[in-house]
Amino acid sequence: MTHAVIIPLFNKAAYIAQTLQSLLRQHKLPEELIIVDDASTDHGLSITREFLHHHTTEFGACRIQIIELPENKGPGHARNVGFAASSSTLVSFLDADDEYHPRLLEMAAEAFSRHELDFMVLNITFMPGREIYPDLDPLKQYIEPIAPDLYLIQDPLRAVSSPHFIMGVGSNVITRRKWINGHYYSAEAQLNEGIDFWYRVLKGIVNNVPGKIALQTGAYLYVNEVPGSLSRKNYTHFKQVELPPVISRYINSSDKHDRLLMGMIGERWYKHALQNLTSNHQKMCFVWYHRRFLKPYLGYLLLKMNFKS
Repeated sequence: MTHAVIIPLFNKAAYIAQTLQSLLRQHKLPEELIIVDDASTDHGLSITREFLHHHTTEFGACRIQIIELPENKGPGHARNVGFAASSSTLVSFLDADDEYHPRLLEMAAEAFSRHELDFMVLNITFMPGREIYPDLDPLKQYIEPIAPDLYLIQDPLRAVSSPHFIMGVGSNVITRRKWINGHYYSAEAQLNEGIDFWYRVLKGIVNNVPGKIALQTGAYLYVNEVPGSLSRKNYTHFKQVELPPVISRYINSSDKHDRLLMGMIGERWYKHALQNLTSNHQKMCFVWYHRRFLKPYLGYLLLKMNFKS
């Protein structure tokens, strides 16, 4: 089963070599490695070229492409470009500051083949603290073990709207290429754009097959907590806080799963803004400016309570 790994690269000079090294350590090398440089302004691209030049033989038959974009358009656009250049059966997007466990690609190929999976979510080990997410205890009602560290997800659209679930954060999804066809990252979005994208892919699978959706635990993905990342960014003005695409996309949806996801992301978004805005005045302005979301949020809370009852 062939596997394409797509890396969007923008100003990750401090990390890209160790990310590539994690691929070189794989027991099963990817058949395709596509690196899309999003007009980096540091020397990350030159580090990438030098690393690949020195390790050409070790990558064996892996088909390597480097695509240089003329202007920076964000990670979503870079991933769209990388996917369009791929052709493998399985696809994963690896952030340029994340790392794979040496057995990840081997494990994924075996699991997709043996269990006829369509979509796999990986649990995450955040570095350097080594905190592992998600905690499985709150998710027990949604998961059924099928192999060591591997679980089928029951009612996946409901499961991914749980505040305890993590999908589309870091590089933690692998899927069959055919399910991505027709779906695109919101190129202009950089806050929770992965959650928005993978939810639409997942919804397409569930509505068509419904398919086999799995959660793979066992710490196969390492996500580096990078200083200055969007999750840790400080804002001096409330309008700097981007509206997640999930909220704008589903604000008028009558679908219960859309509404549950929108509410969960909305709750995280509010907390993110109030934690990272640098003044109380800007926090008050943020709440007032986005007051139109209060009614949908109350509706989310009621819907969430009905699901629990």
